[in-house]
Amino acid sequence: MIQMKAILSAGVMTVAAIATGYPAIAQPIPPKAADACTQRTAEEMVVATRDIEITGAGSVATNGTRTLFMRNRVTGQTAECRVNTIDGFVLSVTLTSQQPKPPQTVSPALINTCIQRTAEEMVVATRDIEFVQVDQPNPDGTTTVFLRNRVNGMTANCLVNPATNTVIRVTTTPATKPLPPAQGKPASPNDPIVRNCQAAVGRQIRASFANVQSVTFLSNTTQRFFISNTQEGIRGEGQFAQRSRMAHRFNYNCVVNIRNGSVQSANFNVIR
Repeated sequence: MIQMKAILSAGVMTVAAIATGYPAIAQPIPPKAADACTQRTAEEMVVATRDIEITGAGSVATNGTRTLFMRNRVTGQTAECRVNTIDGFVLSVTLTSQQPKPPQTVSPALINTCIQRTAEEMVVATRDIEFVQVDQPNPDGTTTVFLRNRVNGMTANCLVNPATNTVIRVTTTPATKPLPPAQGKPASPNDPIVRNCQAAVGRQIRASFANVQSVTFLSNTTQRFFISNTQEGIRGEGQFAQRSRMAHRFNYNCVVNIRNGSVQSANFNVIR
């Protein structure tokens, strides 16, 4: 009998030790209190109760109150629910981590606005601008749309706010088509092959832009340079003006057949 009492005493002491060291394990959560905290937390987070789970609990106070640790299993948002375990009355719910805002997607309409704004910045037609990709969102909710000029390879970063569907700014890269590096010599504007080259470039500009009022070539920049025994190059700079808009500067170069004066190729690049 004495031996049985000793064994029982040891068992009670062991249970007491567990209850002291691990109060959350030793003290089960009453279903009424658990349900009440789940309901109130769901209301605070504005989600369904099925999304809320209990991850832990503090010890029971002498007045029967207890703090339950709650979590939204979908978003990871957490909360602490202080509840009376006797009657299941919730005293307070405190959100301990804010729900992360889902990233806003960039709408096709906003991408089109970026294309339009980029074309205006580069002074080209919108058909020359192509969408590349959308960057990861910034902490403030803005993001960058990357675009490219498919004609000359220039690129642009279009900073947008998807929440308000607005373009904040467009930043373009410098022109990527410099003048040919060959050594040249000054050329007269009355030189027939120079006039043929400039006429071809002028036609390209008028075909590429609307309402071109004038195209002027800067004679002090015009040069001829050797390519082969049958070809010479013409290069230089000029400017053109559109209706109700200031003049735009450009550079150009041509390959001309010196035997018959025909222009074999001509291109230009707007440099502002």
